Amino acid sequence: MRRDQRKSWDREYRLRGKLWRGELKENDIFEENLLPGLTLDNGCGNGKGTPSNADSVGLDFSIFALSIYSGNSKVLGDMTSLPFKDGKFSNVLFIHSLDHLDTGERASALEEAARVLREDGKAVIRVFSTDDFRYGKGLETEPGTFLRGNKISTHYFTDDELQGSPLFKLSKIYNINYTINIHKKTFNRRELIIILTKCKSENIRKY
Repeated sequence: MRRDQRKSWDREYRLRGKLWRGELKENDIFEENLLPGLTLDNGCGNGKGTPSNADSVGLDFSIFALSIYSGNSKVLGDMTSLPFKDGKFSNVLFIHSLDHLDTGERASALEEAARVLREDGKAVIRVFSTDDFRYGKGLETEPGTFLRGNKISTHYFTDDELQGSPLFKLSKIYNINYTINIHKKTFNRRELIIILTKCKSENIRKY
């Protein structure tokens, strides 16, 4: 699936250029939760989600995305197999990137995030909720995961989906609600910002 998804993302960035425009919203949430130190923007795309005030590295598997990435430091790589040493980062961001992985890939990406995070490091995840208006549109490939016309897969999260991990403890969850207008019709969008804290090594070994 990763190979097919890379082709789809490469095509989108190659043909459409900068897919995500504007500035990162809810900056106060990121400022409140990010720890001092190096931040990995995991699946960074063109860089809309990279906090401007963070010392950060952008990683993406699409060379076309990285060619227009707005940050200074960037690495071509895969979220499910990160090319970094253990404990390198204080924060790992998944800003609408974890939701484009299947079940096994999400598990691998979170394991890799935990590996490269320092003790008590933060994983900050932004995804769409199952209450979003686009939930259910497209071909359902897994429960809660849909493949739409652009051949890009999107998983929609429940509020409690990331609880109970032996690698992370849930610190906070924020519900982001707003509306968008498409062809003079109004639609409800709902996103989740989920803050996870890496469990201490002695606690992880108990599992």
